[in-house]
Amino acid sequence: MRIFRPKVVCSLAVSLFLLLGGCSSSTGLVKAGGDVFAQSEIHRLTQDPENVTHYQPMSIQELTPLLPSSFQSRIRSMDKTKLPFPVEKEMAYLVSFSPGSEKETRYQLQLTYTQNNEVPITENFFILRMTETDENPLAHVKPSASGLDSFGNVMRVEPLTDEITFYHHIITTNSSYVYNFYKYDDKNHAVNLIVTNAHEMEFYDQGIFYHLAYHTGSNQLDPTLHDQMVALAKDLISVRS
Repeated sequence: MRIFRPKVVCSLAVSLFLLLGGCSSSTGLVKAGGDVFAQSEIHRLTQDPENVTHYQPMSIQELTPLLPSSFQSRIRSMDKTKLPFPVEKEMAYLVSFSPGSEKETRYQLQLTYTQNNEVPITENFFILRMTETDENPLAHVKPSASGLDSFGNVMRVEPLTDEITFYHHIITTNSSYVYNFYKYDDKNHAVNLIVTNAHEMEFYDQGIFYHLAYHTGSNQLDPTLHDQMVALAKDLISVRS
């Protein structure tokens, strides 16, 4: 069993390079260094990504009009006042990749809301990650009869719609799955992968795997907080009714 210490955060090493003149006049995007790829440890993609390309993060407002059409129609403005902490920093990360040996380009989008911009970020964050994938990583997942995951944490399974199942992992012990997310290194102009722990929510809808995570500095079970975060997730994401 993995014993995870919330305050210990690892910044994974990445290959760093500076891309000068990388701004595309057709897209307005600037390439960044790094070849890391963030995904769920609980429900991984069925094919490992290749040809990973990062772009310099922007504010969510700046990046939204530059996004692929598959994401444009899925994003709604979030009411940040509904988060349990004041949002002082928000950033959007876009990543392109190829699933397995396929040459077709797919995209992943991460929206990050944090209370501050310090490194490492270990608490008071809300992160939404959307990944294009044809295969549903949750297709063969069966709910635990005990209502707990393999670490003894709460695992809630509920219908988001008639066709979409929502998986909610709530940390209540000192052990948990690893959660990772993107963080930009301004000095080296590269995207790194930060590893920590978090409460996680996942579901799949129409070619996109949604992975949401949040941490508020406590592993105590707070039903009101977790219900609030589920409601926020439902408001934030455009899903079929």
